[in-house]
Parts: sequence; structure tokens; C-alpha cells
Amino acid sequence: MAAPHSTRIEDLLPAYALGALDGDDLRELAAHLEVGCAECRRQLALWDRDLEALAASVPPVLPSETTRARVLRLAAGTPQAAPRVPRWLYFAAAALLLLGVWGAAGQLQMRGEVRQLTAERDRLARQVATLDREVDLARAEARQAAQALQILAAPSVQSVVLAGLGPTPKAAGHTYVNPQTRDALFYAFNLPRLGEDKTYQLWFIAGGKPVSAGIFGVDERGTGRLRVENVVKPEEIQVWAVTVEPRGGVPQPTGAMVLKG
Repeated sequence: MAAPHSTRIEDLLPAYALGALDGDDLRELAAHLEVGCAECRRQLALWDRDLEALAASVPPVLPSETTRARVLRLAAGTPQAAPRVPRWLYFAAAALLLLGVWGAAGQLQMRGEVRQLTAERDRLARQVATLDREVDLARAEARQAAQALQILAAPSVQSVVLAGLGPTPKAAGHTYVNPQTRDALFYAFNLPRLGEDKTYQLWFIAGGKPVSAGIFGVDERGTGRLRVENVVKPEEIQVWAVTVEPRGGVPQPTGAMVLKG
């Protein structure tokens, strides 16, 4: 007669799933399972599933020569006396199985958390980089505004209006010069955008010779801006002009003049 369901029967299930059960315990549990105990079959299915998951998470290991020889002897049918397995070994096997299953599950969960934290760290790093660029841009704009205000608010500031020429009749420019600091601020309006191989270059003519005041580009609205340092005295400047030159600028004007004043 099969033994009734009990906690002792449940304690044998891990060793049975591992194939470590033998003798009277094996026969007793097998007879109990044959009568169709639903609870034991359910628990045994869980143990089998956990064993499969654990086996799939562990990389294969080549057997030792001793293990290989033992397996070959068993395959050849060499009879060997099966040693009696102490009952405590069943509980030890069950504990090791639980540790292995929990460890594998914990590793999978930890890997998922690490990936999630890594993605969150990268997202925050991108946000910080974006904010840093915005802060740097705001600081640069603030410095430009302060410099422009210093020139425009100077009591003796002098201004020159530049008119559009040739293909840019609607273009305009305005130069403000601070005689005390010898700084100038130039604005251009309604200039067409140039190709990557071209640039606008600002010049002032003093003593009959053109002097480069720098190069600049324009935005989609045709607006450009340039701050010039170490300008000669305003009364020594005869003309301000803008020409189209190769990218990087040139020592002497060579291209078409688009602004003059």
C-alpha cells in the first residue's frame, strides 16, 4: 500500500528530482507517485523545471577521467553495488538545489537591474551634457551682450552705416566704434548664406590700405555679427566694407564687395 501524503514524502522530492534517491525511500516515493498524488506531482514538476533552468544557466564542464571511466562502465553494464545514501544527504541536495536556483534567478534579476541602471545613467549623462552645452551657450551669449553693451553705451561711440552693393542691394550693415577702448561692433542684415567654401570678411581702409577686421557668417535670417578689437582711431578710417572671400579669409580683399559705408 502506498504511503499517504506527508511532509516526509515531500522532503524526498528534491533528491528524487536530482536522481539521488534509492532503496526503500525510492520505492516508497515511486509507489506514492503512482497512486496519483496531485500535490507531489505538482511539486516534482516545479523541482524539474528549476533543475532545467539551473542547468541552462551553467556553462558545460568537461568531465574528469574518473567520471568518464565510471560513466563508460555503467554504459557497459558493469554491475556495481549502490551505496546507501544517508537521509541527511537528501536535505543537503535540496538545499544546494534551492541555492543554485535562487542564485541563478538572482543573477538574472541583477543583470536586468544593472542594464536598467546603466541605461538610466547614460540617459542622465546625456541630459547633463545637453545642459552643460546650454549653460556654456548662455554664458557666451551673456558675455557677448555685455561686450556689445559696453561699446554701444560708450558716450563717444561712433557709428557707420553700410549699404548693400551689387547682388545684395537690400543688405545693410552697421559698425559701432568705441574710440576709448578701440573696440568695434559690426552687424550685418539681409545677407544671403554662403556655401561652405566661402565666408564674409569685414575690412576697414585706413591710410589707403585695407585691413582685415575678421570673418563672419550669417544665420538663416541673413544676420551676422562680429566684434573687432584694436581698431585704429575712427577719424583714420575712410571706409568700412564687406567682401565675399574663400573660407578662412584672405590677407587682402579679392572677392566681390557686398557692403560698403
